[in-house]
Amino acid sequence: MTGLAGKRGSRWTFGARSRRDLVRYLSAVLLVGVAYYVGARMGLTLSLVERNVTPLWPPTGIAVAAFLLGSRSLWPGVAAAAFAVNLPISEGALAAAVTAAGNTLAPLAAAVLLGRVGFRRQLDRRRDALAIVFVGALASTLISATIGAGTLVVSDAIGSDRLLNAWAVWWTGDAMGVLTVAPFLLCLPLFRELPAWSPARWLEAVAILVVAGATITWAAQSELRALYLLPPVVGWAAWRLQLRGAAPTALVVSLVATWSASQADGWFARESVFERMFTLQTFNACIALSSFFLAALVTERNRTAAALEAATVELEDRVETRTAELSAANARLLEEIKERFEAEEQLSQEEARARREHEIAEILQRSLLPDRMPQIPAVALAARYEPATSDVEVGGDWYDVIQLRDGLIGLAIGDVAGHGPSAAAAMGQVRMALRAYAVQDPSPVSVMSGVHRLLSHLAMPEMVTLIYLVFDPATRTLRFTNAGHPPPLIVGGGKSKYLENGLAPPLGVTAEPDYMEYRQTMWAGSTLLLYTDGLVERRRESIQLGLHRLVREALRRQGADVDELCDGILSSLIEMDHVADDVALLAMRPLSVAGRPLALTLPAEPRVLADARRVLRQWLRDSAVTTEDEDEILVACGEACANVVQHAYATAPGSLVLEARIVEGAVEATVRDQGAWRAPAERGGGWGLQLIRGLMDSVDVDRTADGTVVRMRRRLKDAEHGGGG
Repeated sequence: MTGLAGKRGSRWTFGARSRRDLVRYLSAVLLVGVAYYVGARMGLTLSLVERNVTPLWPPTGIAVAAFLLGSRSLWPGVAAAAFAVNLPISEGALAAAVTAAGNTLAPLAAAVLLGRVGFRRQLDRRRDALAIVFVGALASTLISATIGAGTLVVSDAIGSDRLLNAWAVWWTGDAMGVLTVAPFLLCLPLFRELPAWSPARWLEAVAILVVAGATITWAAQSELRALYLLPPVVGWAAWRLQLRGAAPTALVVSLVATWSASQADGWFARESVFERMFTLQTFNACIALSSFFLAALVTERNRTAAALEAATVELEDRVETRTAELSAANARLLEEIKERFEAEEQLSQEEARARREHEIAEILQRSLLPDRMPQIPAVALAARYEPATSDVEVGGDWYDVIQLRDGLIGLAIGDVAGHGPSAAAAMGQVRMALRAYAVQDPSPVSVMSGVHRLLSHLAMPEMVTLIYLVFDPATRTLRFTNAGHPPPLIVGGGKSKYLENGLAPPLGVTAEPDYMEYRQTMWAGSTLLLYTDGLVERRRESIQLGLHRLVREALRRQGADVDELCDGILSSLIEMDHVADDVALLAMRPLSVAGRPLALTLPAEPRVLADARRVLRQWLRDSAVTTEDEDEILVACGEACANVVQHAYATAPGSLVLEARIVEGAVEATVRDQGAWRAPAERGGGWGLQLIRGLMDSVDVDRTADGTVVRMRRRLKDAEHGGGG
């Protein structure tokens, strides 16, 4: 069997491609068959039931060892030898063949199950000791015992009343073969694979075997039931010699105990066959389990100790190497510290310069972008600015909303190439120039031409894109021109449109640009979106994809107010924690006042009086109020608003509220404030309230500590106004 150890990892097959492989395979099969046959003949000398049921069946252990050391493909040698052994002692060839099949299946099942549980033939783990006892010996041999004993009964070799005894002896014999013979054969290759024993160790091994043999011989023959003396001897072998000492010792002890049981000597003298087999099986199982388990435990401990020792040596080497490295690193560190001290002064200067640039950038960012949107009646505005993620968080993206004469609104958004203070300074110049030209002449072409001339005169190196629009709330008309900027988007009512007309080169690029004005009417419920390229551009991606994404996200949120619309678009199109480029976004939505009560909240400043009259006039016209009623209501409400601006707030700014509705054919208007009116001047006054009473049917003035409320009512001459508002 030791000759098979070198082929334990191979797989013998009848389809070998060379004659040499076939010869090796057939030689191995023959060797296994001969060993099996010789072991069987030795085991039959201990037969207790007829001629073929013995309490020790070495061939099963030989077969299991052959399958583990060599290959399970050696089963033909086992099957042939088993048939040859059983034929002379069975009731016919069929009974011999069935018995031989059981003798072959049991060790095959043991080998398969041991492979499934990860068994290692070195028996150097506790799980391997448990597996060889319970899986290899006690469980798998149930197959051969059941088939063999059943065959004896079926073939009338024994009576059914002897079935239990025959099964017990058969199972004991096969299990003992696995428990005693298989570990002994498995340990033989270890004498070549593991370090050789010293002469002292060999002397100790011989002494252990002699003591074990003498002790088991006396204990088995004695009636004092002294078999309990054997576990310490076997434990001594396992502790000192591991498997190479435990397996031979367990084999000697089991052989002597089995012989004594078969002869009914000593301890076994007054027991039945079944009781003897049960006692023998229990004793041998305990001996095998304790010896192999202790051997595996000691092996694991020795392996762990060796690993720890190797780790200690490695750690010492690593510590020595690391110490040398740290010494060298310490020398380098001293040099680096010296260099750092020399560079510290220069770094401090650079940090101070960078700090000044950062402070300048922060100041520019706060001053050049609007801190809030202007309050314009009947128009909703919202804007967002997200700087690029960098140390100097300011760039050239900007936007502006300008209130122009005649109720017009100027809207602009632009982008100066680059980042940092220079880009911010250029942005400030462009924004201030645009405001100045828009106040002088709000025409888009005039404003764009003026800004272009200024930039050409300044010879600004940065490229500037700009789009400027003028919105008329009365007609909802946009007039615009575009200098190289991404097109504005109008969205609402389930549809969208990019204003792609009027496109010209960026400012300052050409000597004489040809700016043209285009018009677009905003439909009811629509919103205008102005933005910079950072919102839609992505690296390695067409800008058309970004424009399509903007339309999709705007349509998804078209029903939200302008602030929610801006926040939703930004969160969907850019990563807020990593902004690759500055992003500016401006949204404007005209608010319809027709068909519902009017409610305006405005700062109590003279400049808003014109806006209030304009919105109120539009509401009256949308409500089909006659021209005569419209003019007189406008005068009365305008006078009430002017009184709030002039008298309500003496020390601090405040607001005025103008409300109007149509109820049962009459216009009811209310002007309220939250101020404390100035005392009347001695030189006269009070004509405004008299004028209001002359124009309206009823006027009620309510002055409280919380402010003043002026309620006015005028009956409309048009009989069609019957209610509601």
